[in-house]
Amino acid sequence: MIKTFVPVLFLVAAALGAQEPAPAAAAAGVRNPRIAVINMETISSESIMGKGYAAQIQGLEREIQTEGTKKQAELAKMDAAIKALQDELDKQAAVLSPEAAERKRQDIVKKTRERQAYVEDGQQELQRMRDQAEQRAQGLNNEFQQKIKPHIDAVAREKGLDIILTSQVALTLNRDFDISRDVITKADAAERAAQAAKPAAAPKPAASAPSAAAPAPAAPAPKPTPTPTPQP
Repeated sequence: MIKTFVPVLFLVAAALGAQEPAPAAAAAGVRNPRIAVINMETISSESIMGKGYAAQIQGLEREIQTEGTKKQAELAKMDAAIKALQDELDKQAAVLSPEAAERKRQDIVKKTRERQAYVEDGQQELQRMRDQAEQRAQGLNNEFQQKIKPHIDAVAREKGLDIILTSQVALTLNRDFDISRDVITKADAAERAAQAAKPAAAPKPAASAPSAAAPAPAAPAPKPTPTPTPQP
C-alpha cells in the first residue's frame, strides 16, 4: 500500500531575516533564538495545496486497487471454468471412454497451469505498479515540500523566527508557538490568488439564428438499408 500523504519531516534552522536585537541583549552580545513549531501532517492534510497532492496519491492507490479487482474477477472466472470441467468429468466418468476421460483431465491440467501463470504474472504486474506508485508518491511529497517551504519562510520572517522545528521532534509543545495555521493561511491565499489569475475559458460563440429569408435546407437523402448477406 502507498503511504498516506505525509511529507518527510524536516528541520528548518536558519536566521530568517535580520532582526534588531534588544538593547540589553545587544550590549551583552547574546540574543536568545526565537523558536516555533509546525505540524507538517496538519499542513499537508488541511491546506489547499496539500489536499491537491493527497488527491493525486489517492488516485495512484485507486489505480492499483482497480487493477487488483479486475484480476480477482478474471481469476474467479478461471476457477469457475476449472470447477465446471471437473464436475463434468465426475458426472460422466462412468460413460466416458478412457480416451475421452483422459482428454478432459488434460484439459483441466492445462487450465490449471494457465491459472497459475496468470496469478504469477498478475502479482508481478501489481508489484511493478506499486513500485512505480511509491516512486511517484515520493516525488509528489518532495514537490510539496519545495512548494510549501517559501510559505514557511515567509511566516518565519514575519514573526522574526530563527528556528522552526516540526512538532514530531518536540518533546513538549506550547500550542501558542505552533505556526501551522499561519502557514496554511498564507499557502491557501497564494493558491487562491494563483487560481484567480488563471485566464478564464473563452465562452463559446452563440449560434446565430437562421435568416428568415434563407430557404429551408433540403431533407437528407435516406441511407440505403444494407442487404443481409446470405450465410453459407
